[in-house]
Amino acid sequence: MAGTSAVRPAFAPSRAVPVDRGLTTVIRACLIALALSATSVAAQAQAPQAQAPQAPTSAPQPKESVARYHGTVEARDAESVRIRRPDGETVTVLMNVKTRLFIATAGRLRDIKPESYVSIVSVPGPDGKPKPIKVAIYSPSERGFEAGTKPWDAAPDARLTAGWIGGLSLDAPREVELVYEGGSKTFTIPPGTPTAQIAPGEKALLVPGADVVVLARKDAEGVVNADLVAVGRSGTEPTL
Repeated sequence: MAGTSAVRPAFAPSRAVPVDRGLTTVIRACLIALALSATSVAAQAQAPQAQAPQAPTSAPQPKESVARYHGTVEARDAESVRIRRPDGETVTVLMNVKTRLFIATAGRLRDIKPESYVSIVSVPGPDGKPKPIKVAIYSPSERGFEAGTKPWDAAPDARLTAGWIGGLSLDAPREVELVYEGGSKTFTIPPGTPTAQIAPGEKALLVPGADVVVLARKDAEGVVNADLVAVGRSGTEPTL
């Protein structure tokens, strides 16, 4: 109709925005790189980790064994005693504050009482039973010394058995049962078996010529350190 203007739609269609293909390529490359990086990290996390080399462990040190030395005192000072053994060789033994000192005095088999603590050194007898060759009777303060039974080098195939009296006969030969933790052993002691009383002693008793028994340990440097020194008085043999 003349004089009437055309009506424009409320919303005109928008024009398409041109796509920048170069930018799309860059974004795609970044996404691929991120994916590859994540895969690599995951693979490294699952891979076993190399263990750091461990320092070599030191070899176990051999335990010091206790050895028995018997002989006579040749010389002594404040910290050591030199012993001449029956074969003529000498050994110097160091003493320290932990070294126990015993004195051995003459004893008799009849000194064994029901309350006594006794040790017996024995060897296999011809009948297969243990034959006592040395007897020691301990003062109350030394009860418990070496309780049990163990090999002893006082003679070939010898053993030391120490314990409390479990049974005791009064007639000769005296039959004695020694009781200790885990067992007991019975001995028939022939008359005249060397017997000594054992009590605490002191270094002043270690005079030249005195009979002595030492229990000691030899360290890695060959030094002999005494655990125990038993010295006889007035010609008594320490029956250990």
